[in-house]
Amino acid sequence: MIKTALIAFSFLTSCLLYGQVYGDIFMDKRKIEKDISYTVPYSTPGKLVFDIAVDIDGKITSCVLDESKSTIKKTGVMMRAKNIIMQELKFEQGYQWPKFHRGSVQINTVQGTEQKENNQFAPPPN
Repeated sequence: MIKTALIAFSFLTSCLLYGQVYGDIFMDKRKIEKDISYTVPYSTPGKLVFDIAVDIDGKITSCVLDESKSTIKKTGVMMRAKNIIMQELKFEQGYQWPKFHRGSVQINTVQGTEQKENNQFAPPPN
């Protein structure tokens, strides 16, 4: 009984902590050249699923939130996750890949302190 509970907990934890790449990119076994952390801090746990397109140079050319598959739709955390994907995630280069290789990336939010942006126009703290 304890062993089964431990296995179920481990599986649940791994699903919540690590996002993945899905779709044609995954099915075609295109390698990730520069990986990212698939988690971002946020006030509540959840997931953001982005539909992506990758060019033959391995760069992300399109990244759009799939609201039907996402549990969080807040703009701030969505833009942070999108920027991480667009700026940091890179795939294998090559002419054997489609011009716009499609797939999905899941980013999980983990409960923690949300990073405050440096805003020069914000009022001073009390």
